[in-house]
Amino acid sequence: MVAIRTTHEASFNFKNWLDGLKLDEAEKQQLHETYDFVVACLEEKEKKLKDADIERDRENFLKLSAEIVSAIMMLNMDMLSLRVSIIYPAFENGYITAAEVGEHFGTEAQKLLMNVRDMEAIRFLHTVGVSGIDETKVDRVRRMMLAMIEDVRAVVIKLGERIAVIRAAKYADDATQQAIANEVANIYAPLANRLGIGQLKWELEDLAFRFLHKQEYKEIARDLGERRVDREAYIEKFVGELASLLKNEGLNCEVYGRPKHIYSIWRKMQRKHLNFNQLYDIRAVRVIVDKISDCYAALAIVHSRWKHLQSEFDDYIANPKANGYQSIHTVVLGDGDKTVEIQIRTRNMHNTAELGVAAHWKYKEGAGQSSGVEQRINWLRKLLAWRDDLVESGTLMEKFRNQVFEDRVYVFTPAGEVLDLPNGATPLDFAYQVHTMVGHRCIGAKVNGRIVPFTYHLHTDETVEIITQKNPNPSRDWLNPENGFLKTSKARAKVQAYFRKVDYGRNREAGAEQLALECQKRSLPFNKDQITALLNQNLGRFNVKKADDIYAAIGAGDTGVAAVASFLEEKSGHADQTESYEL
Repeated sequence: MVAIRTTHEASFNFKNWLDGLKLDEAEKQQLHETYDFVVACLEEKEKKLKDADIERDRENFLKLSAEIVSAIMMLNMDMLSLRVSIIYPAFENGYITAAEVGEHFGTEAQKLLMNVRDMEAIRFLHTVGVSGIDETKVDRVRRMMLAMIEDVRAVVIKLGERIAVIRAAKYADDATQQAIANEVANIYAPLANRLGIGQLKWELEDLAFRFLHKQEYKEIARDLGERRVDREAYIEKFVGELASLLKNEGLNCEVYGRPKHIYSIWRKMQRKHLNFNQLYDIRAVRVIVDKISDCYAALAIVHSRWKHLQSEFDDYIANPKANGYQSIHTVVLGDGDKTVEIQIRTRNMHNTAELGVAAHWKYKEGAGQSSGVEQRINWLRKLLAWRDDLVESGTLMEKFRNQVFEDRVYVFTPAGEVLDLPNGATPLDFAYQVHTMVGHRCIGAKVNGRIVPFTYHLHTDETVEIITQKNPNPSRDWLNPENGFLKTSKARAKVQAYFRKVDYGRNREAGAEQLALECQKRSLPFNKDQITALLNQNLGRFNVKKADDIYAAIGAGDTGVAAVASFLEEKSGHADQTESYEL
């Protein structure tokens, strides 16, 4: 996180800010209790550490908390998200512990807070080209991915925090502004876009653009400002006529002018090689109706009243964007042949366009388990699409992305829990990842409801169901690499441990027999009792407690019989005594 120390025009008053929120008194009380908790923690740390910086930074933490809450409240987030947002700045700076939050607010709050903290790993996707790759970074980004998939609220809070930070960047020096804006433009704005959260996307893009392209930002803002009064009067008249037309035709609708965002204007100017005066959609209107059929009815009315530009027509209802965005876009010639862009969509489409995944984070009551799983799968697909938006290129960045994304598969349990496995993992790897006994009792697997063999390679966003029997009964065939049943060393180790435990006696006897035969082949002058005695005299050489452990290791295949026989051969004086053998 890029830290900045803000200097606000006036002292921040939490109570005054809280009174201005559109919340009921009970909700305000919960936020005030959270505020009191944060202040108490900061005061305690200040007394304990005798650190004057804590008192100086307290107002900045609370101001940042309020900005995060304000940014995400418009997304209809739940109260827990708002409370965690208040805690997060002080927590992220080390003044509050996860344990303190868990004790005071419960395990769900603690887990959500830690998921937001895991989002800090996102910076590695932006800085790896400078700082290089190591396993710690890869593991942290993988953990971040799991946190993002597990609870979309963590992502929304993190986006809200970046909104708060980049708003405050106006008080920072140029280098800090550039660092924050680059990260926002390259990582967070594309993420908000992929998740369809228009309300956060626009502000992230505009503020980043303001710091990265200061001159262009000022010029467009000036052009918009110079024509604002005339443009607003024109739109007001156009909206009034359009609303009357639609309502006279029996359509229940909402019609209003919509703001244009500076970054999107600049992008269009760059993409189409136009100057400001040549843009078609500086004047923009939005129409909200009840159902899809009303969208097309409204379109027909619009096109019958005004001439439209065929080249500027897009039907994103029939062909939604990758992030789920749906709407009809058309540009018409209004009075004076001035162009007006009109967007037509249903209320549900509008909520999705503005709130994105945040509109669906909370599973609908009574929707059932399968609905929740489907939402998480859709959410995962959006996250994986976001990886393609990461603009930094280069061999090192590609390698890092491959280690995080392409080298892993993210699959779901029937309950919607996501598991992270290496590419090439099988249903048995999945089973052992869920629980050791699930693996031991596994007798079959279904992927997306279809029976698959144990050698099946799992793919990202698949749902895996493990079929089990009552008693554990893994097969030794699972350990044969040529059979392709297991990919992960963790699952293989669990199977080996099972057979070591349940077959100790049988392995011990088989191993003793194998060693005796090997000694006989080598014409070594030892009977079984002598072999056992010799091994017991040299237990430290094999790092075991008794000779039976050596026999059992041979019988289980963990130790080669030849290695032990060679040691005995050394003791008999038949071999080079400089060799060393270890189980």
